[in-house]
Amino acid sequence: MEMLESSLKKHRSDDVLSMCIIMWVKAIRNVTQLFSELLYLSVTSLAADSARVIRIVVGRSEIDLTQIKSHYMMQYNKQLQLAVQQKCGNDLSYSNIIALIIKN
Repeated sequence: MEMLESSLKKHRSDDVLSMCIIMWVKAIRNVTQLFSELLYLSVTSLAADSARVIRIVVGRSEIDLTQIKSHYMMQYNKQLQLAVQQKCGNDLSYSNIIALIIKN
């Protein structure tokens, strides 16, 4: 699967279909890692992608959010809850709710 992913990145990195296939391969390989990576990209971008953070946290809260939090901590050496609060703290209306969901 890694060969497929690297091959797609080399040859067709600008193609939407190849990007979808890469995401699909990542999800098959390790869905927890995929969501951890997406959350990291969302909170480290110049403008926080609060819609993506909300979708992932709420959508995965009853499935595997605990594993995603653990993987996030191992991969990026930072608590997911703190990362979300620091980057998205300006919008307190959802930041506190998302932080509570992550905490529990």
